[in-house]
Amino acid sequence: MKKKDKLLLIFLGFLVVVAFIGGQMWNSHKNFTKEKWENYEGNSRQAILDNFFDRTIVDNLPQEDLIEYLGEPERKTDDEMIYYLGTPKGLFGNEDGEEEFLIFTFTDGKVTGVSKVPASAVASE
Repeated sequence: MKKKDKLLLIFLGFLVVVAFIGGQMWNSHKNFTKEKWENYEGNSRQAILDNFFDRTIVDNLPQEDLIEYLGEPERKTDDEMIYYLGTPKGLFGNEDGEEEFLIFTFTDGKVTGVSKVPASAVASE
């Protein structure tokens, strides 16, 4: 094998390692933890929300268990709990978007629905 080909293979191997490590670091900030949820900054809850739903089945989850996962909500009634999510950011960082909230609805103390809604919908309820 020529020296030029060996250098190219080493360089490509290096790129693969860098891409793998970078991907792991990128994904680690998207992993849900209760600490990340409770100590959010700006819209950081938006980044970990999908991971929460990937690892947690919320249908029929009791209110108490949901509070164990997410902490105390911003607003709570017998029929719903509301959590602040922040402003969603698009591909180009749209900071002018409307803030969003996550609303869990309950029947007999268990989750029967969940929806992500803009702040204007929460204010009108």
